[in-house]
Amino acid sequence: QISDPEACDQMYESLVRIHTNFYKNKYPRLKNTTFTGVTVDDCRGILATDILKQMEDMKRGTWRRLREKFSAKKPEDDLK
Repeated sequence: QISDPEACDQMYESLVRIHTNFYKNKYPRLKNTTFTGVTVDDCRGILATDILKQMEDMKRGTWRRLREKFSAKKPEDDLK
């Protein structure tokens, strides 16, 4: 048995509104953007695997340069 049927009905109606996207349909978005102002297509482009691979290559390039810089022979070693 339900102790408060009115409260139960209100909660059920609320869940139905959430499930059916009532507020999404009632208040449509004017622009399809995110909080930062970036569009969904821009987000997809940023998160695409090609872009991620390019970023990894850029990072790897930086680490390679640093490794080469610190592992290079010292000028005194060349004189010996």
